[in-house]
Amino acid sequence: MTPLPAHRLDPRMLRVWCISDVVGMVVVAVLAVVAWLIVRHLGGDVFWVYLVAGVIEVVCLADLLVSPRIEYATWRYDVTPTDVDLYHGVFVKKRVLVPLVRVQHVQTKQGPILRAHGLASVTVSTAGESFEIPGLAEDDANALRDRVAELARLAKEDA
Repeated sequence: MTPLPAHRLDPRMLRVWCISDVVGMVVVAVLAVVAWLIVRHLGGDVFWVYLVAGVIEVVCLADLLVSPRIEYATWRYDVTPTDVDLYHGVFVKKRVLVPLVRVQHVQTKQGPILRAHGLASVTVSTAGESFEIPGLAEDDANALRDRVAELARLAKEDA
């Protein structure tokens, strides 16, 4: 068996995942308040709103406490002259080798939370799928994007 990829995500990605989970919890809470107002207005029993919203919030809280740390601990990647090697997962571990000869384009992107933390993600796309490396320092993400693009170009010339 080949060793796991050596490169890890930027440690700030752990904070980004936590913030994203908290935003999700706030959205659930807002939707619960809206549901509560609707049910109360219609004269229904608001107990079920409390129950469903409470269960969803507990699941979200458990996810917030567990998933980001495990995901960060397991996320690894490498770029070799022939492929991009990705390894990640919380409950199901996934290892993907993306042959560079199949790469059609590579891009970096930032949402508002990533941008606020100086991070970016790199997406490697083939004809059938896209693969994302989610949390790299902005300069590292740009360098990785350029490196993968150059290696993909060279791999296609050699093919």
